[in-house]
Amino acid sequence: MQFLIADDHSIVTMALEMLLKDYDGQDNTVFTANNKDEALALAQEYGETADLMILDLSMPGVEGTSLMEAIVAAQPTLKILVMSGLSDQQSIIKVLQMGAAGFIPKSLDAELLTSAIRFVLAGGVYIPVKLLTQAQKTGLLTATPEKSTQEGTVRLTDRQKDVLALLAKGAPIKRICKELDLSEGTVKTHVTAIYRAFGASNRTEALIAARRHGYDVGL
Repeated sequence: MQFLIADDHSIVTMALEMLLKDYDGQDNTVFTANNKDEALALAQEYGETADLMILDLSMPGVEGTSLMEAIVAAQPTLKILVMSGLSDQQSIIKVLQMGAAGFIPKSLDAELLTSAIRFVLAGGVYIPVKLLTQAQKTGLLTATPEKSTQEGTVRLTDRQKDVLALLAKGAPIKRICKELDLSEGTVKTHVTAIYRAFGASNRTEALIAARRHGYDVGL
């Protein structure tokens, strides 16, 4: 597997690198970045092949969610798990709405961190319990379907269902291409169609909406 880590604290970066290099008993590849520019360069170079990026939301020179926004704009299919010492719930909710695969506080112990990573890699969206409760009350993490999706079950083609299943497993675009023997352009067309069908703007919203419409996406 391939992991990306972006954090300005070298101790955090080294600890995560040690954890992920032998994650799940495999000899994984881990690339690290220690500032905003390095994080963007890392996402640009490996964003289409990486299984997961762990991103510090509050590195020097970064305002609010601007770094997350830049990475999502450059690599919209990259799975990102946000890590931060901040407790600004609006910022956390915002990155989840943008498509982050979850949020983990830096205070999380190693065992829970490993569980969170495993959950995200399996296609889940990891959200702290308190934040999840608030988000459910306010509806901030619920995708807004188009009128047509509110009138009944969303119907996908068989190939779109195949793509959705792999999206739910956290597979990046290139892995979906390989698994289904399809070109990158074709896969991206299917992904776009899936997002449109569920009235979603990113993978997280699409999976939440798919689960609501009865699709087994593991959330």
